[in-house]
Amino acid sequence: MKVLDILKDLIYPEKPVCLACGRRYDHSEIEGVCDRCLSRFSFITESCPVCGREVVPAVLIDGQHCPECKEERPPYNFARSVFAYSGYAREVLLEYKYGHRPDLAEPFSHMLFLYYEEYFRDQNIDYMIPVPMHGERKNYRGYNQAARLAQALSKKNKIEYKDVLLRVKNSLPLYTLTKKARKLELEGAFELKEDIDPTIFKDKNILIIDDIITTGTTASEISHFVLEEMKAANVYVLTTASVPVKID
Repeated sequence: MKVLDILKDLIYPEKPVCLACGRRYDHSEIEGVCDRCLSRFSFITESCPVCGREVVPAVLIDGQHCPECKEERPPYNFARSVFAYSGYAREVLLEYKYGHRPDLAEPFSHMLFLYYEEYFRDQNIDYMIPVPMHGERKNYRGYNQAARLAQALSKKNKIEYKDVLLRVKNSLPLYTLTKKARKLELEGAFELKEDIDPTIFKDKNILIIDDIITTGTTASEISHFVLEEMKAANVYVLTTASVPVKID
């Protein structure tokens, strides 16, 4: 590089590129994604106090539980999601999930960190555990998107990352199944890795990290496993997005 080019870069540094839209930008609240793209995300501010999902239409009053949590309360203490799984945010998250874009883990983990600070800072979390991916799917996609998020978040909040679970059953896509069928499909789907001592989790507070809560079944089944098999004291769930609860 010529001296003049070096001086030019120092005086007029090149603007960063938005990982979502590919445009260069001047400023952003979240590093890696421009403010224009962020304005198109539907961030969740009002939600069910248990599952953290929005209710459509918005009929929650004074923190009432959503209809699904009223019918059957999940085993975790509570869950929170950053934005609704819809519109432009859904497009970007699908790119991260299926488009071989591990670089998007960085801005998404920054969003997770802000919600962690808001909702989980006072919960005395001991370990963060990603939702595991079956080996066949991981080989096909190239990486576990939940693990990437948890690793990046761990560096930000200084909570120890523990990749300790195995998904031993390659289940069918859960969104195609009924609620009862989803539970049956996930029976026996998770195990603790052989080299992991389960006693280290006894009476600990665990935060489960995933990319999307679609039906809530996976989060519930993993939480049940962590509570029953690993003897954790409390389990919480944090995801980038969740599908709203729709009321007919």
